[in-house]
Amino acid sequence: MLNTEKMALVLSDRKEVHNHYLPMIQGGGIFVPTYLNMAFNADVLLQIDLLSEKKKATVPGKVAWITPAGAQRGLMQGVGIRFTGEHQARIQQYFEGLIADRLLTTPDSPCY
Repeated sequence: MLNTEKMALVLSDRKEVHNHYLPMIQGGGIFVPTYLNMAFNADVLLQIDLLSEKKKATVPGKVAWITPAGAQRGLMQGVGIRFTGEHQARIQQYFEGLIADRLLTTPDSPCY
């Protein structure tokens, strides 16, 4: 992946995972707040730190969603990263497993 943007996201607990997870992205995805101007389909290598689970993961992805500065409803600026790579299905399954009891409900404070 040439010109891969490296990003980091720290999520404190499952509630925060639910607020950031993007179930509408095929293959799974997660919203990352950022002020970087990124293009759709840009390659990303995302370091995710799940504090409550004491786990860190480096996840390859592509920009599939962009929330610009000044978005409606006061949404934070950032990008939605679609999980990619050989372990994509396992990564999606892991995140959806963390929030399985909430997956079909609207997050309390969705980032998107």
